[in-house]
Amino acid sequence: MNAPKIEPIYSPSGEPMKAVVFLSGSGTNFISIYEDYKRRLAGGGKPYAEICAVFTNVPGCEGALKAAGFGIPVLSLSSKLFFAALGRDPDDDEARDYFDAASVSLIENVCKPDLIILAGYRRRLGGMILGRYRNRVVNLYPGDTTKSYLVRGIDASVQAIRAGESSIKCTVYLERERVRFGPALAQSEPISLAGYGEEDSETVNGLIRSKGEWKVFPYVVHELIAGGRLSIDGEDNIYLDGRLLGKEGYQFGG
Repeated sequence: MNAPKIEPIYSPSGEPMKAVVFLSGSGTNFISIYEDYKRRLAGGGKPYAEICAVFTNVPGCEGALKAAGFGIPVLSLSSKLFFAALGRDPDDDEARDYFDAASVSLIENVCKPDLIILAGYRRRLGGMILGRYRNRVVNLYPGDTTKSYLVRGIDASVQAIRAGESSIKCTVYLERERVRFGPALAQSEPISLAGYGEEDSETVNGLIRSKGEWKVFPYVVHELIAGGRLSIDGEDNIYLDGRLLGKEGYQFGG
């Protein structure tokens, strides 16, 4: 039996990995990734991703304004106006690819990214962009993507509480076409749900962000991907430093 072909998600070249962040709202995960980049840059010697641009489908959103304030190029293309001008449904697959192609054209005029980071981007990507950046589009979900009880439209924290979970972990994963969650790259440390009910979901969501998302997302981008430590085979198995990981990915310890 032939051994599976394992390929790095990113191969370090001696230069910083170039990343583009897609966002549609407040940009809190983008800020956590950017701040970790600044810390690593100041500290010297650590791998990191340089954010060469921020793309938004909601011009003027808070995250885009913050990026501009940091001096990062901001590329904007209103999805609302784009689909209205086309007279097409935003969920039409062909029209989705038109929008994604226009987005890529804007981005690649500024830089050729090694990684696309979805940080609160409120549009589903189509086959055009996911094919072009195969295994190089990462996203985050504020829950455990391996759980079978997950449904759309209900907070991950509420679903975990209803399922009787004692804790919850958020997951960084690779984006895939027509699949809700691609392979998990890493999960945050467990965040305790003890003493919380469904009515406490806003409090729990805040804990997930501060103890989970804002720690694990920067670590995966800068340490694991930019550091060349994560690889993938043709069956979507993930490897860390050449070692096969379980379906939950790397378990981040904080």
